Formats: sequence, structure tokens, C-alpha cells
Amino acid sequence: MIKILIITDKFKGSLTSRQASTIISESLMSVNKSLKIEAREIADGGDGTIESIKSMSDRIIYVKTYDPLMRSIIVPIAIKDKCAFCEMAQSSGVSLLSADERNPMISSTYGFGVVLSKIFEMDIDKVVIGIGGSATNDVGVGMLSALGCRFFDSSDNMIDPLKISGKDLISIHKIDSSNLKLPNKKIDLNVACDVNNPLYGPSGASFVFSYQKGADRSMAEQLEMGVIHFSKICNQHLGYDLSFKQGSGAAGGMGFALRSFFNAKLTPGWKLIFNILNIEESIKDAHLVITGEGRVDGQSLSGKLLHGVINLTEKYNKKLWVFCGSNMLSDRELIDNGIDRIFSISDLEPNKERAILNAQKYLHKISLKAATFLNEI
Repeated sequence: MIKILIITDKFKGSLTSRQASTIISESLMSVNKSLKIEAREIADGGDGTIESIKSMSDRIIYVKTYDPLMRSIIVPIAIKDKCAFCEMAQSSGVSLLSADERNPMISSTYGFGVVLSKIFEMDIDKVVIGIGGSATNDVGVGMLSALGCRFFDSSDNMIDPLKISGKDLISIHKIDSSNLKLPNKKIDLNVACDVNNPLYGPSGASFVFSYQKGADRSMAEQLEMGVIHFSKICNQHLGYDLSFKQGSGAAGGMGFALRSFFNAKLTPGWKLIFNILNIEESIKDAHLVITGEGRVDGQSLSGKLLHGVINLTEKYNKKLWVFCGSNMLSDRELIDNGIDRIFSISDLEPNKERAILNAQKYLHKISLKAATFLNEI
């Protein structure tokens, strides 16, 4: 009997982790009913993280807060033992905005700060925060404002905490963190972060990630100037500069803010989630591991879910198949990274819009094709 573990990420814009793993599982079983398949919802710290850990949580708490445009919204916090899990994308995520609403000059992380405020009041020992999928580029000033930090311009006027956003970074000349809300007790603050980018520069938050949040080149340049300026103000205020630490540019600079003001630890999201869900043991027990995501490229091999799966399948010498919407890796890269087979929707439907619209149908088709290679296991 072949034991298969399916741990796919979401196919962004088309399928959730659960939908993708269900389609693959049911398709394979329709060809070979003797398979023993374990399908797990998984994420790497971005949107979908809370869903992946709900099943093992003791309880879910719902908090009233704000979306990136300060509209009321309710978001979940998962609690397991004395650990709280939250997801930045639930309150400050790009998926909460329509295409024409996306604008990192005005989107704010204030709502995420409200969520952290609630968590900091809890009797917990550990917090795990997923920061992927953000709609913001405000270096966490919205979040810090919600937690009591105040920012002032060159005329010593306080910038409205409810309106502060990426556009205001360039105007900040003084920080007052005397009333910054901290946890009730010393806690272990962990940030699931799947990127290594610094805060600013060619590979920083503004020039790499702001475009997918609605920025054009001119806006990205304005944001970059604000980010650089704000980092200098933080350096003056805090007495140290973490701008070029790996991950500081994550989530529009949220990595920098959490690390600088709360001494948070940034860890690859897959490591945190895999440990929580005990994924390593499941991989150890499987004959074949199947993973996947919407687009597989060089970035997938650097800190993301696929990178984590590759590490563990190599450790235990397991077969690895990858399912994806599109594959940008060369045959050499696949071989070098221990990927035995890759099945891509784009091989059947190269048109991206049609592929996304009919993702369920095409994922089913490539899963049936994959089943013909089960005799290799």
C-alpha cells in the first residue's frame, strides 16, 4: 500500500490549500483506491495560516478591528495551550481589497495593531504571527499607532493615529513610544516570514513588493523615500538600526517594526507551521510527498513552503511530486532540488486567466495524469 502525504499551499487567486489537496486526493483515489492518503491544510505564514491550524486549536477568539482602509472587520485568533496564532492578512491583507482599492500609500496596518493589542492582554507564553499577504507599505506605523505609539511631524504636530499610512512616513520627525502597549508579561514573539528582503534598497519592501499592492513606479519611489527616512528616525529613537536584517522588508516593513519595537524573532513560516502541525513525522511515514502552489519559481526555493518540503523529503529520502499553476524552474533546478516530478496546469492551459478561472478542472486533469506514474513509487 502506498502512503501519500499531500501538503499543498494555496493556488493564489483560484484554490485554497484545502481545495487543492482535496482535488488531488480524490483524483488519485479515483484511479487507485488502495492508496492511503493523508491530506493536510498548510500555509507558510501568509493568508491561509489560521485555516491550517484551526483544527488543532483549543479555541478561536474573534476580534473586531479594521481592514487596510479602516473599515470594520472581524478576524480570528487561534489559541493552543498558551500560544496565540494570528495572521496579518486577516486584517491588513491585500485579499481584503478590490483591485481598484489597492494603494499602499493609504493602506494601513492599524487593524493588525488592534489584534496584537488584544493578544497582549492574554495570559499566554508565546505568539506566532503570520505576516504574508499584506496590502501595506507603512513599516508598521499603523500597527504601532494602534498600540499607543505617537508620531510627530517637523512642526511637532501629531499625525492622526487613525489615518497614518505609507504616505506619512516621509513626514515623521519624532517618535513617542512612552505609551507603547507591551504584553502583560514576557512572551516569546515569533514571526512567520518567508522572505529575506531588507527594509529598503533595490530588493527592499517598496521596489519588490509594493507593485502587487497597487503601486506604480512613481508611487514605489515615493514610498522608498519615506521608508528610508522613517528608518533613520527609528535609528535615532531606538539607538540601533535593523533595516538590513533579513526579513525586515517583509509585509511592507512589518518585519522591521516587529523586530525593532518588540524584539520579535523572524523565522521561515514553513518551519513554524511544520513544527506546530508535526509535519516532519508525517513526511517520515510517507512513501510519496505531494506539495504545490500557484507558481513555482526561484523564490519558491528560498524560504517558502516548497523549500521546507524539499529539506525534509531529502532528509528522509522520500519521493517528491509538485503540482502547480505554472512552473518557471528548469529541468536542472528540479533535479538539483530533489523534485522527482512536476505537474503544471499551464501545460494544459497556457492562458493564465483561463487557467485560474478553471483551476479545479485543470488540477483534476493533471492529477489524473500524475496517477499514471504511481508505479514509480
